[in-house]
Amino acid sequence: MLKQYFKQAWQLIRQNKLFSSIYVIGTALGISMVMVMAILNHIKTANIYPEYNRNRMMYAKTISMAPVDTVRFKYTNSGNLSYKAARLLFMPLEIPEKISVMMSGSNFASLPNDDNLVNVKSRYVDTAYWEIFNFRFLSGKPFSNADFRSGLQIVVITESLAKNIFGSSDVVGKYLEYGFKPYRIVGVVKDISYVMEETYAQIWMPYTCIEDYDKEWSERGGMIGGISAVYLLAHSPSDFESIRNEVNENVRRYNAQATDWKADLMGQPDIQSVAIHRYWSNEGPDMTKIRIQNWLLIFLLLLVPALNLSGMNSTRMERRLGEMGVRKAFGASRSKLTNQVLTENLLLTGLGGLAGLLFSYLILLFTRDWILDMGRQYASSLPEGASVDFSATMLFNGKIFLIVLLVCLVMNILSALVPVYRSLRKQITDSLYIKYN
Repeated sequence: MLKQYFKQAWQLIRQNKLFSSIYVIGTALGISMVMVMAILNHIKTANIYPEYNRNRMMYAKTISMAPVDTVRFKYTNSGNLSYKAARLLFMPLEIPEKISVMMSGSNFASLPNDDNLVNVKSRYVDTAYWEIFNFRFLSGKPFSNADFRSGLQIVVITESLAKNIFGSSDVVGKYLEYGFKPYRIVGVVKDISYVMEETYAQIWMPYTCIEDYDKEWSERGGMIGGISAVYLLAHSPSDFESIRNEVNENVRRYNAQATDWKADLMGQPDIQSVAIHRYWSNEGPDMTKIRIQNWLLIFLLLLVPALNLSGMNSTRMERRLGEMGVRKAFGASRSKLTNQVLTENLLLTGLGGLAGLLFSYLILLFTRDWILDMGRQYASSLPEGASVDFSATMLFNGKIFLIVLLVCLVMNILSALVPVYRSLRKQITDSLYIKYN
């Protein structure tokens, strides 16, 4: 029976090409916007190279410092964590599997004594960083604990940077200059897409090679500094609350002995879905508000085309009242007629869903240099020489296709159910009168 419904639906589509085309395009536009949101959320939260452990990750990046004497001082200061803050609040943690501190920067890289300078983004990391994030080494390996403790000037670089500077990726053991200082290359990794915000760079080195990386500043208790992020890898997501409680206990102990400034992490460390919405150093994201806004946007993106398609369906059902009357006169039940019309509509919305999915990929392809800033409070500029590349694992996955099917089903019900219900409630005589008059 279902096969017969689809055959009849296909014949109706061929007979009403204009209506079918408008219906498919209208469905595609609504669905494509929802799919763009779903794909962007997937890119920012799913386990993707080299951030394969996002589902077990927690992040801390900023801190707010308030004066103990709130009578004389009414203001607070906020900014990135300092090394002292990381050392006191995060490094002593016992529950996480791994803890890593990262600092970021940018400077010029080149061959020794060469004027051909390449502006690159860098990350200063520790050895735990290479265990938390799963980089694919094409040659060489990460620096060792001994190298890190010694503060050696050694680097890991990307394949594209090696080819840009040396003309080859076989560069382990060679030297390049970064910031006009010589560094020995110990490893070459596969390039990282710019969309991977926590790992994208062209060069990595031990932060112990930075002079005064652990210097304690006297202002604001020395807790505000230049650390870009502290990464906490949990054994499993079930440890998140325990890790947060352990961090809060360290903050409580620090504040209990503070004489000038008290620390506030504003809900950190964050899980991945929260971290992507933390943009300011002086306040955390309101996740309840963000979720409501996202669901409201999805609802509107589906409701507006569904209302338009519902109007088109009403007009079409009025034209088919005679047909429905004849079929009811020959014994067709209301449920059978409803199932047939919904099946016909599902075929149209299915075609629209497929077109919408393809259109969403085209949107991402042609707007990739700025689309990742959608929903942010500000737009970040693309670094020189960086490109936004989407791998197949970012765009194609079972979850996205299930979302397409679900959206198609919702569109089908929203746009077809009311017109079908109203049409089938008419008496057979009324339907036949329309048919023959």
